[in-house]
Amino acid sequence: MNSHLLRLFFFAVPTISVFSSNALVPVVAFVGVATAVITYFKDKKMPKFSKLQLGLLVAVFGWITISTFWTINPLNALKLDLRLFALTLCGLLLISSVESQSVHTHRALAKALLIGCVLAALFLLVESTLSAPITKLIKGKSLDYGMNLSRFNRGATFLGITAWALFSIYGTRLSLFLKLLLPVVPLVVLFFAPSESTLFAVLLGSIWYLLFFAMPRFGFKLLPVLLVASVLVMPLVAKFAAPLHGPESSQSIPFSAKHRFFIWEFVGTQIFENPIVGWGFDAARDYPNKGVENYVHVDGNDKERALGGRIISLHPHNFSLQVWLELGGIGAVLVSLIIWNLFGYLKRNGLGEDAAIQAMVVSTFIIALLGYGIWQNRWYVMFFVFASMVPLVRSCTQVDKRNK
Repeated sequence: MNSHLLRLFFFAVPTISVFSSNALVPVVAFVGVATAVITYFKDKKMPKFSKLQLGLLVAVFGWITISTFWTINPLNALKLDLRLFALTLCGLLLISSVESQSVHTHRALAKALLIGCVLAALFLLVESTLSAPITKLIKGKSLDYGMNLSRFNRGATFLGITAWALFSIYGTRLSLFLKLLLPVVPLVVLFFAPSESTLFAVLLGSIWYLLFFAMPRFGFKLLPVLLVASVLVMPLVAKFAAPLHGPESSQSIPFSAKHRFFIWEFVGTQIFENPIVGWGFDAARDYPNKGVENYVHVDGNDKERALGGRIISLHPHNFSLQVWLELGGIGAVLVSLIIWNLFGYLKRNGLGEDAAIQAMVVSTFIIALLGYGIWQNRWYVMFFVFASMVPLVRSCTQVDKRNK
């Protein structure tokens, strides 16, 4: 029964991410718990978590809970803490359930994911190029009703990252020429989608894929070092972002990018005022300006555009800076440990020499650095959906290699 539920899950999740990314949260929670319950009553087996998983779970959420004592809004922070802890358990249950399936089931799940992504990509192209006719129809709106297309950003993100897992699964059957052309597919789709950060992230993932296609083992050793170093030095880098957003900055840099650089510089300065323990979990949501004027943009014609309100609106659009600001250096080290152990998980699954999986990690990391708040539930659960694809990649690639 679990195999049928998981097949439906992998087929439906891409389309859900396009039309209602908020629905990913209850869907992941339900499937994670349901598959665990079904397994228990059918086989009398409890879900298995490794000591490393449990250790990181206790360390991370232990520190998060402690930091709620000095955060700006302790009650809201504690509620978010408990919600994320529950979602983490559900996500781990989902991964455990997928791992326990047979190779035959993994191949069926991969096929369901492929069909689901193709269908979702078609929906995304229709919605983003024709001003969301399907969404308007569902909501009972007229076709000329204005629609903010940024609502499809997370769907684009999901498809852009998942494409790499599908490339890894089905790419072994392709010629060398087609393997090198693979990155063109998501780039073309995302070019018409509203998410520029996703397009940029997949582009960087494509560059990594092409650079290390012929030497994936070296790329696998280099990548975790680069990612961990990026997390640890990000506050120092952000503190010197003024030339990228000030009056002397290039007019070719978009206003939105300059505004983000300004936020990063402000956050970097605040981090250094409390670098060890941070300002408390979820503090970014209510963080004050502390007397600093919000961003004033000067264009090429010397026209000013002054922004009001708080400098940090909900989150700093950079997961590393958000972790440093809220959880301090201790939190940054814990996140670095998670990233490092992610590569251990990939290696144990025989994916240490898979350039597409490395590109998938790069794309996910870049989007996290440029886009969403790390604690946003719908973005947070995506990490577990992506991780649940790893067993599918392992089984499918191993079978294809044996059949060659």
